[in-house]
Amino acid sequence: MSKKKVLMVHNFYQIGGGEHTVFKNEVEMLRENGHEVIEYTRSNDELKKSKWKMLLLPFTTIWSFKTYREVKKIIKEQSIDIVHCHNTFPLISPSVYYAARNRRIPVVQTIHNFRFLCPGAMFYRNGKICEECREKQSLKSALKNKCYRNSKIQTLVVIAMLKIHKRLETYKKINYIFLTEFNKMKFDHLINVNGNNVFVKPNFVKEIQVKGRKSCKTKTFVFAGRLEENKGIKYLLSQWKNMAEDYQLHIYGTGPLEKYVKENSCDKKNIKFYGFQSQQVIFNDLKSAMGMIFPSLWYEGFPMIIAESMAIGCPVISTNIGNENDIIISSNGGVTFNIDENESFELAVEKCICDNDELSLNAQKFYEKVLTRDKNYECLNKIYENVKI
Repeated sequence: MSKKKVLMVHNFYQIGGGEHTVFKNEVEMLRENGHEVIEYTRSNDELKKSKWKMLLLPFTTIWSFKTYREVKKIIKEQSIDIVHCHNTFPLISPSVYYAARNRRIPVVQTIHNFRFLCPGAMFYRNGKICEECREKQSLKSALKNKCYRNSKIQTLVVIAMLKIHKRLETYKKINYIFLTEFNKMKFDHLINVNGNNVFVKPNFVKEIQVKGRKSCKTKTFVFAGRLEENKGIKYLLSQWKNMAEDYQLHIYGTGPLEKYVKENSCDKKNIKFYGFQSQQVIFNDLKSAMGMIFPSLWYEGFPMIIAESMAIGCPVISTNIGNENDIIISSNGGVTFNIDENESFELAVEKCICDNDELSLNAQKFYEKVLTRDKNYECLNKIYENVKI
């Protein structure tokens, strides 16, 4: 059977993130497995260079004639077999789906966040999980609370995009890849989540150049991530104040709360703040750490740091919500805690220490069974063979 020729589609944000990494990893993986891959990408940096694009954004977010025209042309000239979209917001727009349908080519959309259901994309508002728009099947709350960039006008643009394409049944005309079962089930009001156009495939971890997990001789734990409110860094620091001095916390990252982290760790003997460091530095620390702490306050997508920790064999201590909880339960490679129960965090840390060898082994087994490049390619190629027009 000949390899599918794939058009990979992605809208880059101005600030990079996990979606960008996944896009690049999948392009590389497909090429290494003999697929011809054409990339169609746009970047939000375009908005800085053109006032006209900024002025027209409320309209092009809903429908981009540029995307529609260019994608149709690429499909025809390059004899594309399948269009695989990652992020289409805000410049590419849902017009990419119609360009593919016009050429009778199947489209598959990887769902990295909850944008189709929530203008803010995160199900998170004012420091708490919020699913009001999904549960009420109404976006009025999003407009009232200015959920996209704290702007009523910009939120209204996103709402218009979602409402128009829901009415056109755009979202029922494409195939989906969800990263977890948890993600998939959140879409049950929008699409038939049990349909034959719906698939589940996690992200994968590129081979990590860290050989052999060291035995854990100290009670050292690692936090590695962006220093912002929804990542739970404030919660983690408040909890660590109660830990004995031999419980060491290493913090890696940068972000809006960097000053706060410095101020709240500088006089603590059991907290070390390293700021931004290379992946290799973090991986080397995880190699001998008792666990990686993931105290996120929202549902997340498919956190790469969790997958990377499991590839190394480092157990994960995570909040018991969202996709992070789904991954921990599926793998048995970590421990979860309830952020609303005072003793839950400390109990999770103690369990991670007591069961460390077992949790480490489970984490590595989960990586080998689910998160390797080879397993991921197998799954993605099977999806490509089964997508519908």
